[in-house]
Amino acid sequence: MYVIIAILLAGFVLFFCSYEIRLGAYVRCLCRNRAAGRVVALTFDDGPHPVQTPRVLDLLRDRGVRATFFLVGSKAEQHPGLVRRIVAEGHDIGIHTWAHGAGFPMQGSEAMAADILRCRALLKAMTGEETCLFRPPFGVTNPMVARAVKRTRSRCVGWSIRSLDTLLHRSREAVARRIRRRLGDGKVILLHDDRPGAERLLAMVLDDLRRCGYGTATVGELFKNEKR
Repeated sequence: MYVIIAILLAGFVLFFCSYEIRLGAYVRCLCRNRAAGRVVALTFDDGPHPVQTPRVLDLLRDRGVRATFFLVGSKAEQHPGLVRRIVAEGHDIGIHTWAHGAGFPMQGSEAMAADILRCRALLKAMTGEETCLFRPPFGVTNPMVARAVKRTRSRCVGWSIRSLDTLLHRSREAVARRIRRRLGDGKVILLHDDRPGAERLLAMVLDDLRRCGYGTATVGELFKNEKR
């Protein structure tokens, strides 16, 4: 019985979910703005982390770079000082759901919308800023996610460079090379600020961007002229 249920769930996910967020199969996602020229957006998921996020913020501050942080509500609730620091230092913030649960894509759109709004309300209470930026967990989209995005008047943000920095068996140097090979005008780079060595990887990426002549922007800046 359990095997049958697992097979049915897997079939549901494979049929109704898209794991390639750039395709925009169910909802239009902000993944690249070629018209921006030689500029990229650095984005960080899954934080804030009490150790790694401050290190990332220190480096961004020292280099004069602003980025976009997609925050998990339950983590933000535990580290309000970090959330306020992110905003105070000029970075964009976005919603990465309340708990980043593996079951999020299988919820109904009403439950998803409630989750997004809960995280949005917390971030506004902490910072005074109300963000409409939303990145679905794992980059998975489906019709329910599309309806939740519409219901909450969110802007779904994807990426055009997936760094694979969550695969810790890969060296940070290998991840940096992967990003460097995929650089292009107006691309969005996916990173994570909760992983060991996040600041070391970021330093290499920033060095590569400088050598290749790329500037940086927040997601809000990169897509400021995009229609909703």
